[in-house]
Amino acid sequence: MNIIFEAKEVTYNEAIGGDIVQVYFNQEDNDDILDNPLKYLLLSINYEFPPYEPSIEWYDGDEFNGGGKIIGYNFQIDGLKMQLDNGLRFDISFKIEKVLFNKIYKFISDIYKN
Repeated sequence: MNIIFEAKEVTYNEAIGGDIVQVYFNQEDNDDILDNPLKYLLLSINYEFPPYEPSIEWYDGDEFNGGGKIIGYNFQIDGLKMQLDNGLRFDISFKIEKVLFNKIYKFISDIYKN
């Protein structure tokens, strides 16, 4: 399955001094992830307690789901293409500033080795 959308909201957040990191690609700007009827992808990791396993969750327009491991990705200033080991593919386009791009690029490249 392919999940394709344009993200109007792209965020990078850290909590507890960087122990928790979340990167969020959302089809619309909406703060309530549970009340969001549009597509999104959320990548996160918790460095508080080993093992440090990244988590992935998404909404494809019909249902919420999550899991899988990233087996390939291409992240550029205007889009993310990602493939999971379960056959799922994401193709997300967006417009972000260089500062945000650099934060997300470091996170993705550190956590999800190509």
